[in-house]
Amino acid sequence: MTTNILILGGGFGGLEVATSLRAQLDNSFNITLIDKKEFFIMGFTKFDLMFGQRAPEDIKHYYYPALTNRGIDFVQDTVEGLYPEKNQVKTAESTYSYDYLVIALGVKLHRDAIPGFKEGGYSFYSFKQAKKLHPVIEAFEAGTVLISIFENPYQCPPAPYEAALQLHDFYNKKGTRADITIKVLAPSTIPLPIAPAASASLLELLSEHDIEFLAEYKVTALDIDNKRAVIEGRDPMDYDIFMGIPIHRPPPVILESVFGKQGWIHSNPDNLRTEVENVYAIGDVTHIPVGDFAVPKTGAFAEDAAKTVVVDLLNRINGAHAEVKYNAIGTCYVEVGSGKVAKVEGNILGGDAPQLNFLSPSADHRSDKAAFEATRIKRWFNK
Repeated sequence: MTTNILILGGGFGGLEVATSLRAQLDNSFNITLIDKKEFFIMGFTKFDLMFGQRAPEDIKHYYYPALTNRGIDFVQDTVEGLYPEKNQVKTAESTYSYDYLVIALGVKLHRDAIPGFKEGGYSFYSFKQAKKLHPVIEAFEAGTVLISIFENPYQCPPAPYEAALQLHDFYNKKGTRADITIKVLAPSTIPLPIAPAASASLLELLSEHDIEFLAEYKVTALDIDNKRAVIEGRDPMDYDIFMGIPIHRPPPVILESVFGKQGWIHSNPDNLRTEVENVYAIGDVTHIPVGDFAVPKTGAFAEDAAKTVVVDLLNRINGAHAEVKYNAIGTCYVEVGSGKVAKVEGNILGGDAPQLNFLSPSADHRSDKAAFEATRIKRWFNK
């Protein structure tokens, strides 16, 4: 008898679940991963594309044939319907039945939610947009760059600040930094609301690089004819290049299902099970409360969630009792230029209070970042 394990989404979480289970289960378990894209990109490599440090093909990792070679069925398709009462998932091309389902569908980016942004702004939160930004950054010689966080939550909370720091380094090397103003606008009072101490360290780093952080600045629209950002309760702000973090929402297929009753999926914080039997949800599609905040949406925390799901699933399959506890442990890397990288190490649920520690930039951390990427690409794609 075959047991079907279906995984929706091929990001950090989905890949970790699929490859880890495949390594530990025999062929009586069929493992299928569905993703609408044909390749995976590690989030921080979009900056390499944006600044022309790596070619597009160098950061793409194709699901096929890498996963199929390892005994994982890969389907490139769009998930259109979730029917847990039938243990079925409908895609644009077919319908799939499952015994266990892992939802790791990430987020939907809404570039059209802020008037004028889609037409007159840029983003580095997708492969296509990061690639589009490179010639713009390369040609820019003088003026003001605004980087705006429209709304919380969003993926990889340090990313806007990393973009600002890398812009500083890029233009410093070109000799034009003195002619360029870089500002980061945030709706919150500090860069990382869940982590006051790490925020203080990050603010110090921004100040050292002459990058202005503007707290409680909520951009509501772009006046693209006059190149002005409209800001709630404040005077408009002029810009020459505007980069924004698109508003994040759950994918429509989640909102249209029983899982989207509260918007983001509220999984059990210990084992990531949903309210529906034999269905898990992990990563950016979830909302795991932490006091007044939630577990940040990062690949590292999604990977840790995946490891938790694997242990819980194997317990159920094998009748075992290994300890299951999602701690949301992971590391984010922040490139600051000059060959140095800072680290933000998180342990969100494993202690009495969330821990997010900021480790100062160093060359050693750059080596850690390279190893982080290499080990995962090897584990997931055997490259």
